[in-house]
Amino acid sequence: MITHLNHTIAARVLLPVLLGVLLPASCRPAYIAPPVSPELVRDTHEPPARLERGLYIYRENCAKCHAFENPADYGEDKLTHQIIPAMAKKAKLTTDDEQAVLVYLLAARKLSAK
Repeated sequence: MITHLNHTIAARVLLPVLLGVLLPASCRPAYIAPPVSPELVRDTHEPPARLERGLYIYRENCAKCHAFENPADYGEDKLTHQIIPAMAKKAKLTTDDEQAVLVYLLAARKLSAK
């Protein structure tokens, strides 16, 4: 009887707390990688084809392991020297593909920060 009572109390106390923590995170809109557009290209000196390649690789490789993340949430230095090199190694990207993803994310980062 006491065990059942303890479980009932725990469920009444813990369930609202867990829902309060988990629900807002699950309801927040997911980041959508922006398409290569004139606005995205404007702030970079990269050719649109290279940005398109970066977006393609980002969608085809990165999304296999995790959801897209807003690059504006990370500093340019951290993206350039930590995140992208580590992820490129895991995804076995070529140097050219790694650089294409990086230039795309840096352009998307500027667009997201506006």
